[in-house]
Amino acid sequence: MRRLRLAPAFAAGFVLAAPAHAAELVTPPTMYPPDTWQGKAQAVVRVLDKLDAHTETLTIEAGKSGTYKSLTITAQNCLVHPPGLSPDAAASIGVQDRHPDTKPFSGWMFAAEPYVDIFESPVYGVRLVACSGGDVAPAAPPLVAAAPPAPAAGTAGSATDAGQPGLPTIQAEPAPPPVGAPGGVDQTPDPVYPTGQPDPSAPAAPSAPQN
Repeated sequence: MRRLRLAPAFAAGFVLAAPAHAAELVTPPTMYPPDTWQGKAQAVVRVLDKLDAHTETLTIEAGKSGTYKSLTITAQNCLVHPPGLSPDAAASIGVQDRHPDTKPFSGWMFAAEPYVDIFESPVYGVRLVACSGGDVAPAAPPLVAAAPPAPAAGTAGSATDAGQPGLPTIQAEPAPPPVGAPGGVDQTPDPVYPTGQPDPSAPAAPSAPQN
């Protein structure tokens, strides 16, 4: 019986708590635009000699050049995506080969998309691996935290719309009838009769046996 008496009070408390949970709004994540880049001090370039399958990794300061055999490789700059975006690196690379039959190369190389722009050579393959070193210009702008969206007036889920249509509520169930009540269907209280009048629903008293 104690558990039955506590059930309506518990359900009523749940109804009062429901609007508070419905009013919670999620702040969107703070992210950089997809075209944001951060400058780095060095470009890491890998060179493949196709004749003997030898690879050489060069770390070139931004604005300077490095050499490998007949190649002179210049890295104008090196850029990376800031945290929160897809990892990638891009560098403005220039390649000169002393062999007269090789055209010079100048363009952007991407670490995650090595075949966007390539140095065409029958002897060497050149690709950007990564950027390294400290941060340099251009610098990624500071992130500004986005404000949580304001709830529309009169919409379900706000803290002031308790009882309005659209807000789910849980109604407390009525307490069960006392033990012995006929099925709990008729909740009308029994009539009260004046003193001295018998209750018509009460069973008749047994008569005394006749001799």
